[in-house]
Amino acid sequence: MRGAFLACKSHFRAAVGFSALISLLYLAPTIYMMQVYDRVVPTGGITTLIWITLILALALCTLSALDNVRARLMSAASLKLNEELSGRIMAQLVSTQRSAGTGQAMREFDILRQTITGPAITALFDAPWTPIYFLVAFMIHPLLGLMIVVAGAILVILAVLNERNSRSHGMAGMRATAAAYQAQDLLAANAELIAGLGIRRAMVRRQQQARAEGLHQAAIAQQSSQTYSGLIKFTRMLMQSLALGAGAILAVNGMISSGTIIAASVLLSRALQPVEQMVGTWSQIQAARMALESLSKLLEDSDESREFHPLPEPSGQLLFSGISVHNPQRDALILSNVNFELKPGTITGLVGHSGAGKSTLLRIAAGVLAPHAGEVRIDGAHYADWEPDSLAVHIGYVPQTIMLLPGTMAENISRFGLLRDEATEQVAERVVEAAKLAGVHEMILRFPGGYAAKFGENGFGLSGGQLQRIALARALYGSPKVLLFDEPNASLDAEGERALLWAINNAKSRGATILIAAHQGQVINMADRLIVMRNGAIERQGTKEKVIAALRNAAQEDNIRMMNREAGGTNV
Repeated sequence: MRGAFLACKSHFRAAVGFSALISLLYLAPTIYMMQVYDRVVPTGGITTLIWITLILALALCTLSALDNVRARLMSAASLKLNEELSGRIMAQLVSTQRSAGTGQAMREFDILRQTITGPAITALFDAPWTPIYFLVAFMIHPLLGLMIVVAGAILVILAVLNERNSRSHGMAGMRATAAAYQAQDLLAANAELIAGLGIRRAMVRRQQQARAEGLHQAAIAQQSSQTYSGLIKFTRMLMQSLALGAGAILAVNGMISSGTIIAASVLLSRALQPVEQMVGTWSQIQAARMALESLSKLLEDSDESREFHPLPEPSGQLLFSGISVHNPQRDALILSNVNFELKPGTITGLVGHSGAGKSTLLRIAAGVLAPHAGEVRIDGAHYADWEPDSLAVHIGYVPQTIMLLPGTMAENISRFGLLRDEATEQVAERVVEAAKLAGVHEMILRFPGGYAAKFGENGFGLSGGQLQRIALARALYGSPKVLLFDEPNASLDAEGERALLWAINNAKSRGATILIAAHQGQVINMADRLIVMRNGAIERQGTKEKVIAALRNAAQEDNIRMMNREAGGTNV
């Protein structure tokens, strides 16, 4: 974040400079007013009036032009921030390694950008130049200068009290509102499930309660801000009137001219305007501050600026050493000290009861989850030494929950290869090759549009089996060296399972490293090695024959012990 704002440093410096000039030019109406009352009216000098009016028009024209340039500068700064940060924020949002931030990051970033181009930042740039008005007031008469200083001090105190009283409620309201937006997006994405479960009214009621909480906190903060805004407005108007009265007394005593009376009131009003403006836009300033904090946390662990040295294409040998993963509450282990090795040209089956940690281990193998302890190496190189997208090219992954991204069939299978600067002809050939390997080429051709068929989120319009087969083609795209399957036959019919087995055998024959998590079926029968997991740890591993024999022996021993307990200790 600091680097992005430093990139806009020239814009901000120029805007501050223009603010100084604008503040000086705002003195023009005051001086004009003094000249009219002190020179034109007493002498009837029409020529003088014409000339000072022309000078005033020139000053105001220059002021408007500078104000317009300042606004353009801040718009340019907003665009520069977008150029510097939007890509990194999006990269962190889709990064599985991020530990902070929310899914509302882009919305928060837009709030920050809009604040930069709004009246809040203008008031902030004007505030440092208010001493100009204090100085001019003291030059007219010390009493008028003192009144402006006192009025300014009162307004600053009120602004600080407003910030203290409204900050906690404002922050709580914005957090609750952000959470409500996230829940709303989730509900909209799962409208079918909600309708099927008959919980539409319940979910709407729950969403209304979440919104009400955020709006309640925001209303408290807004009421506090409005109260202090009213006090500040009252103070400014009162002090402005008092300045007129004080000017009248000074004029009666011959200490200042009659034209200075109104000038004093105008000076005070202009000097206090930035503070009043900042209080009026305080909710926007708070939102920008919260957005800045949230984005800073999101980006503090970003590795976008890290440079990765290109590594040679791996053969697919994987080494898992001391892999441990905590649950989200960090009070239990999902995986505990997992160690094993996968070699190219072999199929390893991963078995165990539900919740044993198989899916978590596959996510680590795919590089989408970093372990809290231990390391994964491919051909001796640590996963962290690879640029994530470059590593993913060599890994084909079929997760348990299949998701396809909005786009065409070809784009999904190719992992959006054209956007990754792959050659068009090469992408087309690889897409068809992967589809044929997965046995879905004919199925795709039957879709309206074939490989150009488009669908929305989650592959709308496809059955679970079709989604799984498309995901298999996506995993096989580019002939990756490592293939990872999490329950790949869960939704497949007999034809789909035959295509899966053929694809696995074909991948094995070309030397791919294959890891499959499954409970039963032919997918496990074709494995060369088995790894048995229980409660996040490896219970047994070895060749398929040895592991199956060990499991059978263990099952027989368990049956004998159970029968002994039922028989009251009598041997059976």
